[in-house]
Amino acid sequence: MRTFFLLDIDCFFASVEMALHPELRGKPVCIGGLRTDRGIVSCPNYEARRYGVRTAMPLRSAARILPSDAVFLRGSHRLYGEYSEKVMAILRDFTPDLEQVSVDEAYMDVTGCLHFWGHDPSRMAEAMKERIVRECGLSVSIGVAANRVCAKIAAGVKKPDGLVIVRPGTEREFLAPLPVETIPGVGSKTLPHLHTYGIRTVGDAMAYAERNARPDDRRPPLRPERLRTFSLCRFIASCAVPSDEAIIPHDHVEKSISRDMTFGADTADRERIGATLYYLAERCCKTLREDELTASTVTVRVRFVDFTTVQKQASLPLSSSNEEDIFAAARRLLAQLCVPGQLIRLVGVKVSNLSAVEGSQMDLGVTAAEKFSALHRRLDGLQSRYGYGSIRWGITCGVTERREEGNDTSV
Repeated sequence: MRTFFLLDIDCFFASVEMALHPELRGKPVCIGGLRTDRGIVSCPNYEARRYGVRTAMPLRSAARILPSDAVFLRGSHRLYGEYSEKVMAILRDFTPDLEQVSVDEAYMDVTGCLHFWGHDPSRMAEAMKERIVRECGLSVSIGVAANRVCAKIAAGVKKPDGLVIVRPGTEREFLAPLPVETIPGVGSKTLPHLHTYGIRTVGDAMAYAERNARPDDRRPPLRPERLRTFSLCRFIASCAVPSDEAIIPHDHVEKSISRDMTFGADTADRERIGATLYYLAERCCKTLREDELTASTVTVRVRFVDFTTVQKQASLPLSSSNEEDIFAAARRLLAQLCVPGQLIRLVGVKVSNLSAVEGSQMDLGVTAAEKFSALHRRLDGLQSRYGYGSIRWGITCGVTERREEGNDTSV
């Protein structure tokens, strides 16, 4: 039987800021923008959550319900990425069987390493937590179980700084009283369907699966709706069964990269919208080049003044990490989504279908794309050393940069 850990860094972005700036501890902190910005909260700390602030809440709504000493930060994604790498490096010192599933979350199969800790998962987990606090200043929550689903749910039971161990054989007892939506995969569309059958807890789902199990073929088949319900409940019940499926170690690879910007005031200025679109495409491309990736799909997202959100995507003829290619596709998509004079609240760009940059080959000719790529990389180096504003394309000069480096605060 295997033993799985799920480690989740508590309020990751906010925790990094508090680790670097101890004076923030004890104050409500919101990462995502300043209190007057029109964006959303990407990560509130626990002090802010006590006032009712939640992830994805508008910043201005959060500012209205928080006290005057609350701190609003735009944050630094690059900084958070560095801290994530530090934590994952620590975890690999405990086990090589690690699967990073997000910037602040990772599964571990510690079955082969538990003998170093006297086969006591609590000793191993406490050692992880202590080292991460000592070296990174971050608190983490860990769930331990014989399958991944139970480990993930256990990690969220006693946040922050929690450690919950689901002993083998107690999975059913642990899951049964929990709301059925606690199970990953049971979302807003599935939940009402289950509620119509009186299924509100995991225990209800387990009981339904048992009542409708067909030990032989003599029982009449279930109607389509009941068959769907039975399949869902059988899936939920399977979450209480230990798993022998091993974690396949792999490095976390981004599936997509996106950037968006909420305008300070709704706008129909095509020049301003186009400049912002180029800036967002540029930020996506810089990340692609940093990670040695190219993208073959571009998506543009637009939110109008009534909060209606639409998006459209297109494939590139050749995968690229150059602004010229990404922006050209994005501009065509924007024209399809908007009509002249229509007020826009937010615009965003996403690149996906990512692939690693292929090794260079000997070639007598240099293509235009290769020339642009070399130019962009040199500009990246200058901006990395001297700041984004040290050199920039003329089209973006009117765009107020959403600084990802540094710590802008509003108290």
